[in-house]
Amino acid sequence: MIGGISKLTTTPQTHRDTVKKIFDFRFLIFDWPLADDSRAAFKRKSKIENLKSKILLASLALCLVGPQGELAAASGAQRRRGRRAPATPAQAGAAPQADARLREATALARAGRLEEAEALARGAVAAAPHDPAPRALLGVVLDRRGRAAEAEAAYREALRLDPRSTAALANLGVLLVRARRPEEAVETFEAVLRLAPGHEQATFNLGALYAARKEFRKAVPLLERAAGVRAGAAPAGADPALLVTLANAYTHTGRPAEAKRLFEQVERSAGDDPRVLFTLGLGLADAGDYERAARFFARTDALTPNNYEVLFNLGLAHFSLGRLDPAQDALRRAATLRPEEPEVFYRLGLVASARGESANALGLWQRAVKLRPVYPEAHFMMAEELVKNRRHETALAFYERAVEQRPEEAVYHVRLGVAHFRLRGYARAREVFEGGLRRFPESPVLHYLAGYAARAEGLYDDALRAFRRALELDPDNAAVLANLGFIAGERGQAEEAERLLRRALALDPSNYPAHYDLGRLLVRLKRYDEALPVLERGAGMSRNDPGVHYQLFIAYSRLRRKADAERELATFKRLEEARKQGDAGGAAVVKEGELPPPETGNPAVKQPRE
Repeated sequence: MIGGISKLTTTPQTHRDTVKKIFDFRFLIFDWPLADDSRAAFKRKSKIENLKSKILLASLALCLVGPQGELAAASGAQRRRGRRAPATPAQAGAAPQADARLREATALARAGRLEEAEALARGAVAAAPHDPAPRALLGVVLDRRGRAAEAEAAYREALRLDPRSTAALANLGVLLVRARRPEEAVETFEAVLRLAPGHEQATFNLGALYAARKEFRKAVPLLERAAGVRAGAAPAGADPALLVTLANAYTHTGRPAEAKRLFEQVERSAGDDPRVLFTLGLGLADAGDYERAARFFARTDALTPNNYEVLFNLGLAHFSLGRLDPAQDALRRAATLRPEEPEVFYRLGLVASARGESANALGLWQRAVKLRPVYPEAHFMMAEELVKNRRHETALAFYERAVEQRPEEAVYHVRLGVAHFRLRGYARAREVFEGGLRRFPESPVLHYLAGYAARAEGLYDDALRAFRRALELDPDNAAVLANLGFIAGERGQAEEAERLLRRALALDPSNYPAHYDLGRLLVRLKRYDEALPVLERGAGMSRNDPGVHYQLFIAYSRLRRKADAERELATFKRLEEARKQGDAGGAAVVKEGELPPPETGNPAVKQPRE
């Protein structure tokens, strides 16, 4: 029996689609000096991995300022609520001294004199050990000094003394976001709003967190309240980052007109303020408006040339628009400014790959990995580039590293298993797919691929179990149905095989394996008139598969169409010879993105759609 070419490209279907699906547009926080010294004093430079986090962290930095005033003003009330026992005369006498130290520590913190502020805050804690306010301020100072664990301990001690301290809760929420603990941060800001529904920073920060989690419907009312939006219009002077976040939430909740109005309001108020222009560009990019985003990044670049973050994001915007030359130019300028940044070389590699410059792309990704050895995206893209150039064995090691460094990425398991399959390592491929299923038990693609690898080994019982589970998860998957039809045909269940294969073709008329196997089944059943149009359509889809031409030769012969039969036999012999001369299965005739048939001679199988 002659097998057909296997269409086993993994979703996404093309190399460029892989880039788009797996690696979202990424951003770095823009490190502009703030005009307000009190805000600048609390601003911390931080790299982050997407726009929502950028806006969130930029606004969270402001939250550290607001509660300080609250700390000083509320210290007396908090002392009364937080005290666990009546004050002794000594403690009562120490209270005014603690208040004075607290006020002075707050002023020093606002001025950026953190070492002195810490000493005074600790003195205030010692003078009033039952007062939560000095501990909350100490947490702010420690957080700003980069001592997050100590800061968290100070906040939690303040909350032990007074669970209703909104100052400690609000700043703890900021710390949790920076520590990449968003679930805890959400709970913390929700607690703030239960205690103080009008708390401005917590309202904004919780709204931004909801937006970052794509819970846009929950985000919108909070962001509207924080921005003071009335009847779809925001007041003049509203914070641009807040308006951009709200505009994005509108975009994702089917309110494009309101989103457009807010974006335009920010644009009108921006003038030549590079901070506002850059924030607006980020918001537009997140909303998918890369054209306008690129314009704002370009304006920002003109106002403040040679800024890494501006050039980096300008390059990403151009890349998203398919403008490879300007993308490369902007990213190269960014790389010149920060040659120690692996991300910019990774992105330059993506541009080079899209331009067809494989050697350059691989070199850029190697440089990124040298700068950041644990870089699964770069390892994965090196493997993809090698596969694109048919260097399947070399690609294996890079896929392995990607899986090792980020096992939670399902597509890494898929592509590693497919790489082993391409090299006829069917047992190893199945092992990889089944390992992926232990992490992603509800993935129909992994169940399908595990079944296909088992089919290639001739383990039809195992294959059936995997295919049936894939079908349970994805009932209208034509590729899975075609495989079930193939196995039914191999087991002599002709009626069931025909039913499954015809259903597969009804769902996906372009499914070549279903055409091949149904045509072959009809030839076997001597229904040549029915087989012929099915096989002819199949031959039009995969002209380089010798198997379909052999089946056509049989059908034409039985129908006494001698000239057609001779033509198909000659085609079969030519393609079969090319297959034998290829690498273990017809690499000489297999198209980009396709796999040769398994050595067992099974006919073609097509990758199911996700």
